[in-house]
Amino acid sequence: MTATRTKTSFIPQAEGNFDAFARQFVNQLAADPAEYEMSAERVKALQTQLAEWDKKYAAAVKARDAAKAATESKDEARRQLEETVRSAAKLIQANDEITNAARDAAGLPVHKTTRTPVPVPQTFPTGTVIGTDRLELTLMYSDVATPTRKARPYGVRGCEVYVAIADNPPTNPEDYRFVAFSTRTPELIKFKSDDGGNTANILIRWVNTKGEPGPWSQVISATIPAV
Repeated sequence: MTATRTKTSFIPQAEGNFDAFARQFVNQLAADPAEYEMSAERVKALQTQLAEWDKKYAAAVKARDAAKAATESKDEARRQLEETVRSAAKLIQANDEITNAARDAAGLPVHKTTRTPVPVPQTFPTGTVIGTDRLELTLMYSDVATPTRKARPYGVRGCEVYVAIADNPPTNPEDYRFVAFSTRTPELIKFKSDDGGNTANILIRWVNTKGEPGPWSQVISATIPAV
């Protein structure tokens, strides 16, 4: 069975391979046209077109190499300029004598000179308590606005924990004593041996980074494990 080919399947697609193939093909036919039953006119046409291809291909390769060299030279020039620009910009940004208007005119970013004020906490923490060991309660808390998340509100440094041991929770926060400043939930609260079996009433509140407290939580009550 004779193999068949498409019209162009034998001609290489890559230009370097095509150049070598075309040169071999034309030169072989020109060397012995009788062997290939090729007319002088067709051989002449092939030689003329090969010469034209040689000229255009060489020019294209030269232009490609020149473009590559130009791109590499351009990239290096940019690298050097960018490095010098960054160095100069760093000096400008560190100089307090230079105005923000001048920075803006030079295309540099103008950074804020004042921080956003930290607000007083507007929400309160909510929590649950479980007895985890003798004379120990573990407090777990989160913000009432986002009870399923552990993250504290913006500007909050931590949570103040106050306890009052009484059968009925005091209504006055001043009747509670401070026991801990918690920065991470859960918080372990330990008690004295005399406290075992009694009721611990817990109040908590957020405190921001400036030491300003927010509103009190609801009272959280639990029995202190005695054994």
